[in-house]
Amino acid sequence: MPVTPEAVERLMAPLLAVRTITSKKMFGGIGIYSDGVFFAVIDDDRLFFKSDATTDPFFDEHATAPWILPGDPPSPMPYRELPPVILEDPIQLAEWIDAAVAVAERKKTKPKSPRKKA
Repeated sequence: MPVTPEAVERLMAPLLAVRTITSKKMFGGIGIYSDGVFFAVIDDDRLFFKSDATTDPFFDEHATAPWILPGDPPSPMPYRELPPVILEDPIQLAEWIDAAVAVAERKKTKPKSPRKKA
């Protein structure tokens, strides 16, 4: 999960141009937050936004890859790579940030399923 300073700068600059964004190092990558909501990650010098069934079709239109953590077996995460064309368009980028934040908010408010008794 290497992340180079050049990639962080290249990927963060457009985000910072459209929103107040914060970031912090985590597990070798960079976690990205908007108003304290974790909505994106930089890993392997690629930018991934939180996604779910609501936003997956937008990522599918661009045939973007999911974020997969290496391991045995590999672990797919609920994030998809942001299409480069979106990163170049501030209006669309703001919309995609809003959508990813909304996904994160929905995940936070989902009721937890009750634990089964042993």
